[in-house]
Amino acid sequence: MNVYDINDTGAPNVLLTGEADFLQEFAGILSRKGVAFSILPALDLLDELESENDYDGVGKHLSEEYGPYAERLVFDLHPEEGTFTHIIDLSVTSPTEHRLTIDYAATFNPKATVIVNVLCATATEIGMITETGNRVIGVALVPSVMSTMTTIDMAAGLNTEPRHVESAKGLLRQLGYAVEVVQDRVGLVQMRVLAMLINEAAFAVMEGLATPEDIDKAMMLGVNYPKGLLAWADEIGIAIVTLILDGLRREYEQERYRPCVLLKQMMRAGWTGKAAGRGFYTYR
Repeated sequence: MNVYDINDTGAPNVLLTGEADFLQEFAGILSRKGVAFSILPALDLLDELESENDYDGVGKHLSEEYGPYAERLVFDLHPEEGTFTHIIDLSVTSPTEHRLTIDYAATFNPKATVIVNVLCATATEIGMITETGNRVIGVALVPSVMSTMTTIDMAAGLNTEPRHVESAKGLLRQLGYAVEVVQDRVGLVQMRVLAMLINEAAFAVMEGLATPEDIDKAMMLGVNYPKGLLAWADEIGIAIVTLILDGLRREYEQERYRPCVLLKQMMRAGWTGKAAGRGFYTYR
């Protein structure tokens, strides 16, 4: 019989997994708030790197991917079985692609609350795929926004037990967020609305209605947005905005969620935003 020594001091211990750039930013938030955490790389990434039999190369790659938090990486959960209070998966692609990693983390931590990014699928769907339906919570976190937002949307899956809802609320509040519990939908509220506004702004650019600079200035002056929609798109990443829209279109099968052709063309050209040096604006 396994005895799971999950801490009962009230202090969270978080296991992070998902996209490296997302993890670095969220790890910074955890670190600043003094929350203990470790990082589990995606299992498919490890398998791919190790298949090359270049272990020095693997170490170098992981150091580059996770930057100052590379020392927090864990590869074997056996020694820490049952010690994590929360598993946070910040994957942004199809949940089926990351099923093995979540399954691995959740199996060794059967009491942990599982918090997943729901940019392109609902918490209920991810819970079904990963067999964590009774403890899954959805959030919508994207680069740059997760560090500046003060209010966060959170949604429980249809089968999620109340204690995991409270556990997720407690952690998010400890990280400084005001928590709004919403219905379990793709993208939740803030990111769904923002992605659709960005999409409409992209249509305006494509149709020659106005320049990105003029659109952003109009939104900042007209409705007091903290930054322009298209500058925001560049910071979040054009690919992520398109991913959210594709997820909404798949879920609702409605034309209004169709990503603007300009967004798709920019992705094909590699103009994916600030991190790539070019998006709606050009960056050094």
